[in-house]
Amino acid sequence: MRKPLVVLVGLIAAVALVAAGAQAGTRKPKASGTVTLSGWASSPEETALLQQVIAAFERSHPSIHVNYAVINGDYATAMTARFAAHNPPDVFYVDSSVAPTWAKQGVLQPLNSYIKQSKYDTSKFYPSLLNAFKVGNQIYGFPKDWSPLAMEINNAMIAKVGGKAPKTWSQLQSIAQQMADQNVVPGGKPICLSADWARLLPFVFQNKGSLSNIQSPAVTQAVNFYVGLITKGLAATPDKLGSGWCGEALGKQKAAIIFEGNWLLPYMKATYPDVKYGVFPMVRNKAGGNLAFTVSYSMAKDSKNKPAAWELLSWLTSKAGQKIWVSKGLALPSRSDVSSPAGRKTFLNEAKNARGWGFNNFSEAYTIMNNDLSAVITGQKTVAQMLADAANALKG
Repeated sequence: MRKPLVVLVGLIAAVALVAAGAQAGTRKPKASGTVTLSGWASSPEETALLQQVIAAFERSHPSIHVNYAVINGDYATAMTARFAAHNPPDVFYVDSSVAPTWAKQGVLQPLNSYIKQSKYDTSKFYPSLLNAFKVGNQIYGFPKDWSPLAMEINNAMIAKVGGKAPKTWSQLQSIAQQMADQNVVPGGKPICLSADWARLLPFVFQNKGSLSNIQSPAVTQAVNFYVGLITKGLAATPDKLGSGWCGEALGKQKAAIIFEGNWLLPYMKATYPDVKYGVFPMVRNKAGGNLAFTVSYSMAKDSKNKPAAWELLSWLTSKAGQKIWVSKGLALPSRSDVSSPAGRKTFLNEAKNARGWGFNNFSEAYTIMNNDLSAVITGQKTVAQMLADAANALKG
């Protein structure tokens, strides 16, 4: 009477083993191996912090090793060469300005299928930032962080002309003129302005101008105001102030007023800790205007290890990964479930005026527009000529 039972149990066990084997055959293998991560290095502090984030990932994913390779110099050009050679990093930074172009070129891996399969929750990303890396409904990257611009002012220098930060264009020019008259910034200028549309464009928006109608009176007026601050002797470009960028000019006390993003704060703390300054909202004219600078982690279409690349990309932009990344105050979180570091309220309040950084035919147009802006500042081109060139460049 026991033999049939033994046979039955044996048959059940055999069926279970076959079923388990079949399930194992259809189950995707666990991500493992080496995955290459690349981006640019803005500062030693940023590199050190990213290495901490990578170490945390490797502890939680012991089967995956991350090879972090910084790309120095012209990042976009270097990446374009690697795309052409079909040998890009597995995961890499993508600036919002070039994301649509790279997506259309087919060098970025669409992520929708990965999101669906792993049930990755994208609802915590701020929509305006996530949308910067979408073409249609397809997602090509997750924003790792972001920052708008703000106005930073040397405390001691502003105190000498009344202590109140300007809120409008006219107040900015008036305060700068007072600083110049009183020689508040010996050996420097009241304002540092870059020959860069990444700083000019907010002033265009503040005057209700737009890139879609770049030869309009509104844009012309904004450029004339911006360049006029320089020609009137109230501002200078960083190189004229013995600096590589306006943050350095503020640190060296060669400028009292600058317009930079959240990245300035850790730089000043590490490099010029004794220089006291305040962070204020951007000035306004007819409206508020600002830019949202954001960068994604994206996966290469030609990645040789996509399972591991997805694990890295999705973890870096997860709540756990981003919490570590923003902990030192180098950037603002792109997720609503990650708290911002202390002292960033002014930047966060600028979100309502910030528009995504980037435009059509960006790589070529941006170079032309910046070269022309430098020529306008030095008197080699007129504003009308620059805007005509920009209009042609933006057509692609």
